[in-house]
Amino acid sequence: MHKVSKTVYHIIFALIFINVVISCKPSQDIPKVNTLPIIASIDLINVVNDKVKIEIKVNDLLEDTINYFLPKIVPGTYQNNNYGQFIEDFKAYTENGESLQVKKYGKNQWKISNANELKSITYWVNDTFDEEDKHTVFSPTGTNILKDKNFILNLYAFVGYFEHMKENKYNIFIKHPAHLEASTSKTKSFLNATNENNNSSTDYFAFNRYADMIDYPIMYSEPDQAIFKVNDIEIMLSVYSKSKFHKAANIAKDLEYVIRAQKNFLGNINTTQKYSILLYLSSAKNNDAKGFGALEHNTSTLVVLPESLSHKKLNETLTDVVSHEFFHIVTPLALHSKEIHNFDYNHPKMSEHLWLYEGTTEYFSLLFQIDQGIISKEDFFDRIYTKISTSKSFDDTMAFSHMSKNILQEPYHKNYRNVYEKGALIAMCLDIIMREQSNGIFGILDLIKELSTQFGPNKPFEDKELIEVIEKASYPEISDFLKQHVINNTPIDYAFYLEKVGVDYSSKNIPSSYFIFEQEPFVKGSEISNEVIFSSTTPFNTFLNNLGVLNNDVLISINNKSYTIKNIYDLFGDSNKWKIGDKVTFTVKRNNNILKLSTNVIEPTIKKTILKQNPKASETQKMLFKKWVND
Repeated sequence: MHKVSKTVYHIIFALIFINVVISCKPSQDIPKVNTLPIIASIDLINVVNDKVKIEIKVNDLLEDTINYFLPKIVPGTYQNNNYGQFIEDFKAYTENGESLQVKKYGKNQWKISNANELKSITYWVNDTFDEEDKHTVFSPTGTNILKDKNFILNLYAFVGYFEHMKENKYNIFIKHPAHLEASTSKTKSFLNATNENNNSSTDYFAFNRYADMIDYPIMYSEPDQAIFKVNDIEIMLSVYSKSKFHKAANIAKDLEYVIRAQKNFLGNINTTQKYSILLYLSSAKNNDAKGFGALEHNTSTLVVLPESLSHKKLNETLTDVVSHEFFHIVTPLALHSKEIHNFDYNHPKMSEHLWLYEGTTEYFSLLFQIDQGIISKEDFFDRIYTKISTSKSFDDTMAFSHMSKNILQEPYHKNYRNVYEKGALIAMCLDIIMREQSNGIFGILDLIKELSTQFGPNKPFEDKELIEVIEKASYPEISDFLKQHVINNTPIDYAFYLEKVGVDYSSKNIPSSYFIFEQEPFVKGSEISNEVIFSSTTPFNTFLNNLGVLNNDVLISINNKSYTIKNIYDLFGDSNKWKIGDKVTFTVKRNNNILKLSTNVIEPTIKKTILKQNPKASETQKMLFKKWVND
């Protein structure tokens, strides 16, 4: 590490600031618009009660008043997180250190008076990991402040933006313990100063605009990294494990295999030269992260998983997560709408095309695994079926484009998870149509490559024009499908499209136990009420349907034997003693009414849809199947 004295550091800082002031000063002939960089300092040394102090420096503001914002929402998330709720002690100062009047509006906005005298603002930031029971911020979209051990910096939660100044450059200085190292895809600028007196270092990062800054999460921890190359992409895995049970070196081998397969699948798509996976392993205790998953960024992903996972399970889970997140280097990095490119962090206008950003990405995460021989055809079919089945639990008549546009509102928000289910199935159907129309030569990956070339990271498309653009780049049948099943609300006949590639989509009756099917019980116990409640995401079997029970019915007794949470497991043993034809009577509570439900015992079955290759498929169907899954 290059070391410089504190005095030299201040000289370097001053020279940087003077240089940008001179280079950015507007001439008299140009309208007065502030284009100076926003300079932000984040202090990870003097942590107080899990809070860090932020200082923002500005120059030459022209307005009498100005608003400063923390984001309400950021790209890649589909709920309002209101990061301003974690800000305390917000103050504004003149060059002489005199306080300026500040008034807060809502959760994310501060209005500063006499802004033409403003030189700096300061405030403290609380983290989100240690109080997740008090808010709804999903862990990978949040922050961690663990003094001298770990810092998760999603920078949008620490540094905000001034109104009309999101396009200004951002220079970020992060003062941190010298024994902690920054893991990020962002390359540090030339300054890396170490203060030997208090064992601290300062990292300097320069960003082109606010949207650029928030796209680079940073994790500070004691170094545990594994770096490897996949073709022309440098992959960095950085791990924080409090117990040090998990090490980056033990995870990297499996990860490299998966990412190499993904890159082989993508072919000549080159949207990044560096990709970082920041893995935070949580204790899952009350004061630690419990929202497990990931948030994608253009050149990195931040993953939060439980530390208690075995090495094998951690590798499997991380593989599943990265399989999805890595494909986001295609969408939305190389292909996105103006709503995403010019994202409004406090008055967001959402894109209509979540099927493209999340659905296509999720589909690629499945398709590449069979394409590259990682999973079998049977596994692939099972996963497709699961998505079909799960998608049916959402509103199948809800127009996908309308849902996407209004995803932050109900009833659309509660259907959000369907973008990973039906969204992927939309992409599958498009893939099959492409194969059919091109005699097997082209698929949806080829379409995405074409669109990525036509647009790109800095050339967004118009939401309303995308389908017309897609039709010109593919076939009328593709736009017909999108208009019917994405813009309009017609449910998709999956059997119709799967038949084109010789795959049967049919149903058969599968034997079931009376109260459980394939590890999915039809009842659960309530610890609050001590009751046994009929509840299942799987449709009830034929016996329970004949009986007439409904979801949320409370079971009181069967044939005069009472059941509560204390003897819930008796249900399974008692039902094994029933004989076909026996009469059984259930007493249930439904909406506070007591009902008697009787039926004769029958063999319980579940109608289950299965996918399998049709042995009588035509040569054309066999050819299209082979082209589809690289069989």
